[in-house]
Amino acid sequence: MDYLTVTAAKPKLGRLMDRVLKRGEPVIIRRGKRFLQLSEYIVPEPIPQRPVGYFAVEEPRAEYERADRLAALSPDRPE
Repeated sequence: MDYLTVTAAKPKLGRLMDRVLKRGEPVIIRRGKRFLQLSEYIVPEPIPQRPVGYFAVEEPRAEYERADRLAALSPDRPE
C-alpha cells in the first residue's frame, strides 16, 4: 500500500488507478492531516424484481397470534 501526497499523486493519477485495478491493493493519498483511499469499487448485483403478488401470501391467524405472544415475551419490547 502506497502513501502519497496530493501533489505527488496528481500527475500520475491514471497510472495509480491502473495499478489499483491490476493489483487490487489500495493507494492512500494524504492532504494535510486527512487521508483518502483510492480503491476499486465493486458494484453489487441488482436485487431481482419479484412479480406482482409475490409477497401476498395469506398467513394463518394462528401464526400472527404466535408472533404476538413471542413479541410480548421479548425483553427488547418498547414500552
